[in-house]
Amino acid sequence: MSLCIDLLRHGETSLGRCYLGRTDAALTEHGWQQMSAALAQRSPAEYDAVISSPLARCLSFARDWAGAERLIVEPRLAEYDFGDWDGLSGEAIYAHSPGALERFWRDPWQYPPPGAETMQAFYVRLDAVLGELRRRQSGRVLLICHGGVICVMRCLIQRLPREQLFEQMPEHGSLHSFMDTGPCTP
Repeated sequence: MSLCIDLLRHGETSLGRCYLGRTDAALTEHGWQQMSAALAQRSPAEYDAVISSPLARCLSFARDWAGAERLIVEPRLAEYDFGDWDGLSGEAIYAHSPGALERFWRDPWQYPPPGAETMQAFYVRLDAVLGELRRRQSGRVLLICHGGVICVMRCLIQRLPREQLFEQMPEHGSLHSFMDTGPCTP
């Protein structure tokens, strides 16, 4: 049976534009409206499962929209951990270490932020989530998550090379749908 995976990125947060991984931040009113608008034509009943990151910028909206009784909280859907850069703006990082930021965007596998999760670990964690979805779910699933999670899931589902990871960074409050045909067979 086929699996349709919808991924909703959280809306704008109270911390504004920064590298927001493990650092938690509440949604702004505008961020809440962004997520509501993305799901305006949908209802929780249309989904076989609604699964959220545990971070407040996802979870607060997810609980309100889906209801606590229908919601599954999945810790592995948390955003990439930016280590020492977490919670800092790109401008602040660039002012302190311009070459490091440029190297990260060029090749995050070779040049992760100091103290950060490796990109390999991030992929492995999300691949495990996707594998469980493939084994346990069918129909339509909604993941309420983060920009980096959506980028990795897109690469995993569409079998894209890792170099295409950041080619389409999702906007705040945007909804992305993928039909999953399962893992590649040898």
